[in-house]
Amino acid sequence: MNHPLSKRVIIYSTLFITGTMSLPRLLARGELLNNLVPFSWAEWLVSLITSCLFCMAVLSYNKRNFHQFNAPFQLAGHGKMILANIFLLLVFSFAGGSISRLFIQSRFFLFNGYLLRMIFIHVLLITELKVLATLYYAGQKERENEQLRYANTSMELELLKAQLDPHFFFNALSSLSAVVRENPAMAQQYIAHLSKIFRYSLYRPAQSLVTLKEELDELHSYSELMRMRYEGGFKLEVRIDPRHYPDKLPHMSLQPLIENALKHNIATTDRPLSVLVCLNGDMLEVSNNLQPKSSPEPGAGIGLGNLNERYKILSGKEIGIFRGQNKFLIKLPLQ
Repeated sequence: MNHPLSKRVIIYSTLFITGTMSLPRLLARGELLNNLVPFSWAEWLVSLITSCLFCMAVLSYNKRNFHQFNAPFQLAGHGKMILANIFLLLVFSFAGGSISRLFIQSRFFLFNGYLLRMIFIHVLLITELKVLATLYYAGQKERENEQLRYANTSMELELLKAQLDPHFFFNALSSLSAVVRENPAMAQQYIAHLSKIFRYSLYRPAQSLVTLKEELDELHSYSELMRMRYEGGFKLEVRIDPRHYPDKLPHMSLQPLIENALKHNIATTDRPLSVLVCLNGDMLEVSNNLQPKSSPEPGAGIGLGNLNERYKILSGKEIGIFRGQNKFLIKLPLQ
């Protein structure tokens, strides 16, 4: 990360502070002040140049000790820096006052006023350094906290995904066993779709978000497996305008909903389970007809809860769950 006291900041600060100190005298040279203290272009230029060099010297030196402006005061830690700043103050005050005395004026009271001028400039510089250090390190702390929150979020998501994967693998292998037993000729096609699902399940997107198209492609392979297993007992209809394919949602959002529907509902040729996936505004709706089993298939019970937790982590939103008399509906916010 770039140092807050970059060359550009040093130059801009020097010009601003020097201008603040020098322009009023230049603008008031024809007023009453000029009658009290005669204006001299030579004196003004010496003062301007000395102030510029002093600002740059102080800022350049304190750039190396920038962190100390955000630390609690300790004489042992700040003593060297304080002495160096006092040394710069006296050197430039003496230099400006000496040039003024030798070549412009004869008075030498407080280095011809340069000591008071440099003290005032130094106060402005120290105040600026303190403000810059406070803002910079507060921002750095916030960035560190943000990185920590991101790391914790990533860890939570990975734990949730690690919880979900074995659940899916167990169900998939159970389904494969049933297909091989009932229809060996269909097993090869089943394995081809199953490999696509495994590959997608093991995929780890950088932000844990994928496009709607990626989820629908995976859902297609999964629905093919379920059609093979349940034959005419499972039907899936997708009504999605391709314009919404780039919309995003958490990885592995749709498949657990189908698993959940099949686990709790009858799916036979006589009483098929029908699932509809469609859009309603910015919400993706997944609904199925309700025909509950008297004894649902055993499972880990983590599907909807897992998905809801991932939504809360990634978007701060929760999924909507609605149960009617004949319909079960899940609403997923899209990003």
